[in-house]
Amino acid sequence: MAPAETFCCGSAKQIMTRHTQQNILFSLFIAILGMMINIFHTMADRMALSLGWPAGDAGMLISIYALGSLLSVVLSSTLADWAGKRRVILVAMGVMCVGFALLFLSHAFVPLAMGLFLFGFGFGPSEGLGSAVLSDENPQDASKWVNIAHAGFGVGAIAGPMLAVAAFQKSGSHHLIFLFAGIVALGMLLWIAFTAKNPRLRKAQGSLSPLKMFELLKEKRFIYLSLMMFFYLGYESVASAYTKQLFLREGSSEGISALMISLFWGSMILGRLVGANLSGRELFSIRAYAATAVLGMVLLTFAPNLPLRVLAVALYGFGCGPTWPMLVVLATRMFPERSGSAMGMMMLSTMGGMTVFPFLIGTLPGNLTVTFLSAAALAALVLALSALEGKNEAAQGLR
Repeated sequence: MAPAETFCCGSAKQIMTRHTQQNILFSLFIAILGMMINIFHTMADRMALSLGWPAGDAGMLISIYALGSLLSVVLSSTLADWAGKRRVILVAMGVMCVGFALLFLSHAFVPLAMGLFLFGFGFGPSEGLGSAVLSDENPQDASKWVNIAHAGFGVGAIAGPMLAVAAFQKSGSHHLIFLFAGIVALGMLLWIAFTAKNPRLRKAQGSLSPLKMFELLKEKRFIYLSLMMFFYLGYESVASAYTKQLFLREGSSEGISALMISLFWGSMILGRLVGANLSGRELFSIRAYAATAVLGMVLLTFAPNLPLRVLAVALYGFGCGPTWPMLVVLATRMFPERSGSAMGMMMLSTMGGMTVFPFLIGTLPGNLTVTFLSAAALAALVLALSALEGKNEAAQGLR
């Protein structure tokens, strides 16, 4: 083999190796984010109790976190298109580490609130931009890698509460688990920093205003994607709290009722692993999965016995599976040069759905039957919007 040919093959092998390493790194990164957010959700009531508040006031702590997350998504999305996603992720992770340090050290409301705000501020862009990096790195297999990463997010969501409870039982407070989270976050920051090959800063095309990402809504198909994400989070976000309540209402034990949350997440992980093999068929897949979720939620509402209710939870979780990752892929594929802004809009839709629907279809009606039938209606809306999206995509392809 000629020296030049050997060099080319060696270079290709090195590039392929780095490409695979980056896929593994950011898949692990998203799995760890799933662990971190669910550590917080598990400890939120304990944190409220540590301040002398009722456990029910944990919602205020969650709102402080959500405020930081929302603000950072708005500020970072357009910036990521200019500065590069990895640079923004590194800054966000640095802020998150400071937040975890405050949560480890604080014993009063003000520093704890600052820690939660900074945790949210760092988390907000990290999940979305981490997914966008995977989409950018794998233009032909974006659905595969984003689904694999978010299957990992589900694994982290199961592992996080177990780690949080174990740390609480060992130490008697929430502080130790946030020290652990901070060390892990710092490790990920260093790993990303030492392996990143950041592109040169782009010359700014006009204003870098955070509001520029809303320009993407001029494209009607992108509006459909944003609405699908908004409605999807509506029917996913009620699953954890209200599935457990429904099983308790039907006479199941606390243990079985709590186990249904793990079944939901496990079924979602399976759905995402299946979805990883459906690249190029995202819109059809979203329709099929939404229909499965509708079936699961309706069956869950009217099932006359425990085995059918368990089956319903499995269908519900499986039907939620790859919808979020696939919508992310479709959004970033639509605007490859502005994938940071596209991801920012998807995250805003995500947070909007998580904020609005648990109250609107959960707390407000105060009736589990209404809650799950309303959630099924949201899944039906996602199905209908995906059909509209497909129709418009086909029409544009014929022009």
